[in-house]
Amino acid sequence: MSFLKLSDVTVGYTTKNRLNTVQSGLNLTAERGELIVLVGKNGCGKSTLLRSIACLQPIYEGIILLKGKNITNLSPAKRARLLSIVLTEQQSVASFTVKELISIGRDPYTGWLGNLSEEDDSIISIAIDQTYLNGFEERNIHELSDGERQRVFIARALAQDTPLIILDEPTSHLDLPNRINILLLLQKLARDTGKTILISTHELETAMQVADKMWLMENRGGVSVGIPEDMVLNGSFDKVFYNNNYEFDKEYGSFVVQKQLDKSVTTFVKKPEGLMARWTTKALSRKGYRITDNASVELHVDEDKGSWTVKKGDLSVITYSIEDALGRLSELNHISNSSVNL
Repeated sequence: MSFLKLSDVTVGYTTKNRLNTVQSGLNLTAERGELIVLVGKNGCGKSTLLRSIACLQPIYEGIILLKGKNITNLSPAKRARLLSIVLTEQQSVASFTVKELISIGRDPYTGWLGNLSEEDDSIISIAIDQTYLNGFEERNIHELSDGERQRVFIARALAQDTPLIILDEPTSHLDLPNRINILLLLQKLARDTGKTILISTHELETAMQVADKMWLMENRGGVSVGIPEDMVLNGSFDKVFYNNNYEFDKEYGSFVVQKQLDKSVTTFVKKPEGLMARWTTKALSRKGYRITDNASVELHVDEDKGSWTVKKGDLSVITYSIEDALGRLSELNHISNSSVNL
């Protein structure tokens, strides 16, 4: 039996006693030690699904089993030993020290007195080690950077010692280095601890590099499941994220903005797979150039010499940066051969 199993689950919310269904008929599974990344467009129901799995809001049909137990039938105390959750809004907290906040994760085990045993202290120390927070224990939570604070919330979930950890948009408020670091940390924790970690994120391109499995949600269209590489090849990302202004590049696993190409240039490249060729092509596209076989202006890229040569008729000039090459192309596209002074 799967570690986590959703069978014919319908999620949504009620307003004025009316049910607004966000997703229905969901059949999903997760195994131990998997990092599962839930992606999809805004408003498709990612947070609703995660909150429903965590029993923060009801499901309206179906059943959710965790370790074979119907989690909606469990008491909050028993459920707190099976799953922990990190929400984006948890960034606003009282004035705790790092260790005090992480220690809250032990509440399901310490009883109403909240006295920590040696075992509790050991589990807290391990959580601190796993999230690289040694030396931060007595720091106030409000003295930390956003990335450090997010690691504290993850450490609190680890201290709760549940086999399932759910995180809703854990990188939404972070800069690029911290977004990458948090996703790499979650990948490592899933592998090292054997815990199942389920997260939602908009960081599709980075998530594809760390996820064991992806749940790709469509607006009211259910959830497709697979490993990232298969989902690239079968066109799943193209379908869900289709837009006239951008497309998913299957070769590089990234989104490419659709540009208005209203100028033309012919390129000659000695090493088509080289970095200079690749970034020159990107720059030409960004500036509105379409690469054709018979344009009046030519651009020669020499990776060995690190140079770009711009030609039009008998005129020729060598440049040593893409910026200068683009400048020369612009000049030659707007003036005639007889008036050019290169």
